[in-house]
Amino acid sequence: MTRNTILIVDDHPLLRRGIRSLLQAQPDFHVIGDAGDGLTAMHLVEEHRPDVVVLDIVMPMLGGLDLLREMNRSPKLPTPPRTVVLSLHDDPAYVQQAVQLGAAGYVLKHSASAVLVTAVREALAGRFFSSCLVGENALPQLPAVAPKRQLDRRELLTTEERLLLQMMATGATEEQIAPRLGRQPLAIPILCRNIALKLGMREPSDVRSLAAQWAREQ
Repeated sequence: MTRNTILIVDDHPLLRRGIRSLLQAQPDFHVIGDAGDGLTAMHLVEEHRPDVVVLDIVMPMLGGLDLLREMNRSPKLPTPPRTVVLSLHDDPAYVQQAVQLGAAGYVLKHSASAVLVTAVREALAGRFFSSCLVGENALPQLPAVAPKRQLDRRELLTTEERLLLQMMATGATEEQIAPRLGRQPLAIPILCRNIALKLGMREPSDVRSLAAQWAREQ
């Protein structure tokens, strides 16, 4: 299997380790390294030329947006890597600036555990992903790329989430589903919200419709 290479850039070691664990759990992802500042990251990008860079906006020595600028104009990078920005800021101005500099994704840190894998996959497929609302005029037109492997969206979900969809497709209620998953009924809406985030759906209530659609396709 050809694996997509990823570089992680963030000045918080614990967050870097968490992101590494999250991404390395995907069989087709390979984290080639990480950096705690933009200057070190720039050297690593030029040396290893990763497919995707996941980077924080606020970092010492060279911030994330400045790193984007440097990658775009580096003579050593005729094709800059796809970039997914991690940020604490949901201000549309930050999203707009990242988009203008060529970012392929914008993920709020509090939602990273649920949607970062999706954002990276969307970047690899040449599509923009944002975990916060952004106007259509801010969306970039990314150059078309050929994905290394056609992705079934079910692969984004955990085993528990897929079981939830299977039971929803049969018409089971949240109260009926919860004990089968070893969960309390109040946990089911949370699982639905995570599924919606991973699949880029606007409303968790759309998850039941998706379950029925996938059941018809089988």
